[in-house]
Amino acid sequence: MAFANIAHKLEVKPKDDEFEAIDTSRWGNRDVYPVAHDKRVYGVYDYVSYWGTCGMCLSSWTIGSSLIGIGLTPGQAMGAVVVGMAISSVNAYLNGTPGAKHHLGYGMLGRAAFGLWGSYFVVMLNVFQSFVFYGTQMYFGGQGFVIILNSIFPSYLHMKNTLPLSAGITTPGLIGFVLFIFLYFPIIYFVPAYKVQKLLEIQVVIATVTLFGIMGFAVSANGGSPGNLIAPVIKLTKMEAGFRVVQGITSVAGTYTGGTDRVSDWTRYGRSRHTSTPAIIVLFTTVVLGALMGIIATSAFAEAYGELQWNPMIMLQWLQANYYTPGCRAGTFFAGLGLLCMTVFVNYTQNCVSSGMDVAMLVPRYISQRRGAMIFSILGVLANPWRYLTQAETFITVLSSFGVFMAPAAAILVIDFWVVRKQKWNIPELYMTGGIYWFTGGVNWRAFLAYFLGMWPALPGFVNAVSGIPMNTTLQKFYQISFFFGYIVSALLFWTFNKLSPPPGLGVQVNFDIDGSGIIDGESVDAEKETMVTESTV
Repeated sequence: MAFANIAHKLEVKPKDDEFEAIDTSRWGNRDVYPVAHDKRVYGVYDYVSYWGTCGMCLSSWTIGSSLIGIGLTPGQAMGAVVVGMAISSVNAYLNGTPGAKHHLGYGMLGRAAFGLWGSYFVVMLNVFQSFVFYGTQMYFGGQGFVIILNSIFPSYLHMKNTLPLSAGITTPGLIGFVLFIFLYFPIIYFVPAYKVQKLLEIQVVIATVTLFGIMGFAVSANGGSPGNLIAPVIKLTKMEAGFRVVQGITSVAGTYTGGTDRVSDWTRYGRSRHTSTPAIIVLFTTVVLGALMGIIATSAFAEAYGELQWNPMIMLQWLQANYYTPGCRAGTFFAGLGLLCMTVFVNYTQNCVSSGMDVAMLVPRYISQRRGAMIFSILGVLANPWRYLTQAETFITVLSSFGVFMAPAAAILVIDFWVVRKQKWNIPELYMTGGIYWFTGGVNWRAFLAYFLGMWPALPGFVNAVSGIPMNTTLQKFYQISFFFGYIVSALLFWTFNKLSPPPGLGVQVNFDIDGSGIIDGESVDAEKETMVTESTV
């Protein structure tokens, strides 16, 4: 009895606000139902700020310059970034439309395509990816604090490291990491997703000025030259260079496909269906621009100082250690402040809060969006993120791996919504055990069969890249093109399976009324159906 009372108190309570007033159930709560009208507040510029925050960040900077670190020329690296981002931008539109049209998040795409239980698989894929990027951004934020404290206190710059080499982080770095946690956690707790856009408008300006400033300094230090933008830093054969270009495309597309898969979590807050669409070009533009700035700065810095620093955090700390002048202290202070602001809101929008939205879908009776974000944040800190960033090769390997697992899922979600269902959902049954999205035991066999057939050929190459275990050359090539192979094969197979065995409930749009009942194409559902939907929902 006592346990039952505690469990009841922990349940997510409905609010007195339109869809949020519907009772919590096994499959839904106030953060999982359609967004209430008074929270559909994002306009075009809000989405410009959202995508600008995603693009003008350290991940964009480092993904371009780290491609140089694995032997590509700057031209080859930028070509890989442009192609990868073109793919990701198209994916952003395709996966953002469900949220813009139905005001539902990423989890509902998963339920419609994979089934109510099957959706747990695709949600956890994205949550796992976010763990890596969340931890990476947390580490970046900690390094931002290190730069700021170094610039203020010479004693901090020369602080002795008391941690063993096996820790993978220094004492100053760990202090900065902890300080970032204390700064970050109150923001994700007190600022809801539908109110953060005003902060994003400020942060995207700060981010742009900061990254341009770092690039400008590097070019100025090199006498106004961007450095050698033709010669690679590592000699590669033509075949090796070609494979690494493809690897770069896979890295970029795999990295940003994860974020663009779940963009419905944010487009559902739009004022109208097409509010978010014009801003997608900002995603492409800012990531390409951020990568270009990273490449130019890395090239100029390497020529000026003889140091190949693809991570601007390390670049600034190297400057502090070797040129600790008043000008250096002032410049690195403001650069560190800008980088700190940048990482806070990139992590908020792309990793933490988005994952909180998705975790809320997994256990809606007890986990709200806020609770999910806090749980995710605490667990994400345990990922030891600094181990991903020790060298460019490691960073690229981590990024490349996501394409193996994310591309087939992304293809299935797109084909299901646009081709199989033609943008029409029976929304009340997305919350119903035994409904049309229950398929077989809550799992859609069509989606899982298509997923694994498209994904498995890249697994041997993935094992080779991560562990170094020798593999057949052909299998390694499948890994190099894993994003393209997995996306195309899974899409075609899923479409074929649905043609051969059509799922139930296609071609009918049923909206979600404020009492949890259904409305078919603007007309009320018959009484028997409405009763069933209402009972199963609440």
